[in-house]
Amino acid sequence: MGKNQFKLVIFDCDGVLVDSEPIINRIFAETLTEAGFPITYTEVTQKFIGKSLKTCLEIIEESYNKPLPKNFLELCKEREIVPLQQELQPVSGIIEVLEQITLPKCVASNSSHRHIQLVLKLTGILHQFDGKIYSANDVSRPKPFPDVYLYAAKQMNTNPEDCAVIEDSVPGVQAASAAGMTVFGYAEHGDRTALAEAGAKIVFHDMRQLSQLL
Repeated sequence: MGKNQFKLVIFDCDGVLVDSEPIINRIFAETLTEAGFPITYTEVTQKFIGKSLKTCLEIIEESYNKPLPKNFLELCKEREIVPLQQELQPVSGIIEVLEQITLPKCVASNSSHRHIQLVLKLTGILHQFDGKIYSANDVSRPKPFPDVYLYAAKQMNTNPEDCAVIEDSVPGVQAASAAGMTVFGYAEHGDRTALAEAGAKIVFHDMRQLSQLL
């Protein structure tokens, strides 16, 4: 069997292209705690990794049995901007990898378009994906459902079985597997076994390996 014959590489955004999750989770935990929903950074990371924001908020309201303040999301988004501008870094090795990959590539994320544009712009990666960014907001269901991956492949005129997906969370791996795509699980911080069990064909921990793997 020769080289993988992929025709498209689809990247998740947070945790794969940009190292935004520690910042976002920290602000999320602080803002929740101040709003009267005490939660630690560690709990946020364990409970909510890879889940869409809508799902996270539903879980919180259920477990505390009270509604979040109406403007909670806007508050989080506003409070994220400065720390993201000051601290956000691209995932280590990703800039070189994006230069090396000659295949067509796009982004498929549970985050909003506004967030994806912001973080890719801040890290200098946006030009690599201009006009090829797909959000769970474009489809009816977020990951772990396959909708955003199927949508991305369709927009890029590529069959799902010809797509390679780079994911770092279990719901993301499940989504891409359900879409019939080949998933590469990036586990620099994550749980390698969990990604493999969710359906990642190859689990790797250094982004610099990716161009060889493809």
